[in-house]
Amino acid sequence: MWDVRRRVDILAPMKTALTGITSGIGMRYAELALERGHTLTALVRDPERADARGLAARGVRLVRGDLDDQAALAEVAAGAEVFVHMAAHVGDWGALEQFERVNVGGTRNAIEAAAGAKVPRFVQLSSSAVYGRPDHGRVTEAWPTRKIGIPYEDTKTDAERLAFARGAELGLKVVAVRPPIVYGPYDKNFMPRAIEALRHRRFLLVDGGRAPLNVVWVDHVVEVMLLAAQRDDVAGEAFNVMDEVDGRPPSVREVGETIAREAGLRAPTFSLPFPVAMAVGHVLEKAWVLGRARKPPPISPFVIRLLTRDVIYDASKAARLLGWKPKMRALEGVARFAREAAAAS
Repeated sequence: MWDVRRRVDILAPMKTALTGITSGIGMRYAELALERGHTLTALVRDPERADARGLAARGVRLVRGDLDDQAALAEVAAGAEVFVHMAAHVGDWGALEQFERVNVGGTRNAIEAAAGAKVPRFVQLSSSAVYGRPDHGRVTEAWPTRKIGIPYEDTKTDAERLAFARGAELGLKVVAVRPPIVYGPYDKNFMPRAIEALRHRRFLLVDGGRAPLNVVWVDHVVEVMLLAAQRDDVAGEAFNVMDEVDGRPPSVREVGETIAREAGLRAPTFSLPFPVAMAVGHVLEKAWVLGRARKPPPISPFVIRLLTRDVIYDASKAARLLGWKPKMRALEGVARFAREAAAAS
């Protein structure tokens, strides 16, 4: 349950420095923070982009620059009470060097800028990827982080480790928030890709789609970040965030069927055994690499692993320590935003 003190905390206005504000989570963070009276200063590469102009019109102060621009980062951090770092290179496709430059180097630069401006608190938007995609189990924040040889996963792991270690050296109170698959407003990845796959009959079920699919509404992610940003007593902690805190996430099949129903599409039925699916994924990935494709293949070993892990990311710590409570169950949220995404596409 929410107590009065925490309700006041989350509504208390804060001066916040932000990176990654034009990402899907960043846009929603800005909206919810502005509703609570927060003052926001954000780093953006192009203030003339439509999304950036919209943020500026709502009162967000924009600073032109990127994560390599120390002067711009210093300007963003000046006078802030918390630095929220959300910028990242995301995806299952691309050169390792790009992931390292943005995810690891960008985090290092953000940490240094926050410390230089004497910002007391730092919130790192991390990912459940830092656990190294375990095969099974209920994963709490006590699980060790590990690298598995995939650029995105490994650089997010390095970035989080860096944030905690360097932040402690510099006297920052660092918190990390670890979401799995995020959906909701401004989602340009999960829901659009799922709808596209359903339309073209490419939504693959591996072993019948019985594995749980860990998903989270973007508002839940932002609410945990806002709560963590207000608290000195959770420094050094990491928090999983999920729609389901007291139950098992829906299966891949259930999510696919829900999206199909709400988008007016045929439910997924095509299923392959795991070994066959992995063989197909490896072949397609090699073909895409040889063809120098800029986008990932429709099926890859990375995606197949995501669809077959019998893993639940336990979010009870956020509920216990932050007083957070999810407002929407997973299939309810997936249904709602599948309708919206289908109507917009």
